[in-house]
Amino acid sequence: MTTTVLREPYELSPRLYRALLAKALCLEVDALRDELFSLTLANPEHIRRHRILVQAQRDEAARLRDFLARTKVAPPPSGAKT
Repeated sequence: MTTTVLREPYELSPRLYRALLAKALCLEVDALRDELFSLTLANPEHIRRHRILVQAQRDEAARLRDFLARTKVAPPPSGAKT
């Protein structure tokens, strides 16, 4: 018998949410830039390692986006700046 545990989504501050989203975007941009750069490489081993780097960047960006999809942004305290 499998028991399903329902969890409330993580509540993140708007600042932390934006920081994680920015990190995911930077990783995606870096992956695109590195993928384009790999076209200039001649050594097959360098190309292989560069592809591993690009995949790691995309995996980390996807992991962050998946996490953010399971979160909600906490409302700022009254009178606080966002």
